[in-house]
Amino acid sequence: MRTLPALLLAASLGLFACNNNKTKDVTLVSPDGNTKVSLDPTVTENQADEMTRKMEELKKLTPLTTDQLKAMLPEQLMGLPRTNFNATNAMRWGSATASYRNEGEDKEIDISIFDCAGEAGAGIYSLNYWMKMSVVTEDQNGYSKTVDFNGGKAVEGYNKNSDEHELTFTSGDRLLVTVKGRKTGLDAVKQAAASLPLAVK
Repeated sequence: MRTLPALLLAASLGLFACNNNKTKDVTLVSPDGNTKVSLDPTVTENQADEMTRKMEELKKLTPLTTDQLKAMLPEQLMGLPRTNFNATNAMRWGSATASYRNEGEDKEIDISIFDCAGEAGAGIYSLNYWMKMSVVTEDQNGYSKTVDFNGGKAVEGYNKNSDEHELTFTSGDRLLVTVKGRKTGLDAVKQAAASLPLAVK
């Protein structure tokens, strides 16, 4: 999807024009016809105030410690053992990652958790979640779209080349979580995401 950034920029510019003309959707197609980006101006406009309010709340929070983040990475996930993990608290934001693989290493689940507390974390929240919420992309290699998940919204994606499903969602009004599953299927990714111990203690 090398043309995606340019299409997103064009869609964003088209968004403002469409808001003025009361047009519902902006849909752009790459010159080769392989990538399509759709954006709903109504959804984006409605989300703007909510995003601003949420970012201001996040800036007031204290980032989690590495021990708190590590506790969110179980030793086993969907029957797969944890093969590596990392928890970091630096530059006023925290993150944790972990990988889970079976013995043959043909199936893999990767977890990444960003604590969006503080100035830096709030920026990550905006760029990696809110900016994707109203955008739908599709090409010959896969798709990305907004879906319902656990009583909220998530960004679901699929890459055909690697047979990898991805789900990005928020938890506890501060955590930005991404679960990727290679050769696991979408249902397993959603089950893994729902089973994570994400309560902030």
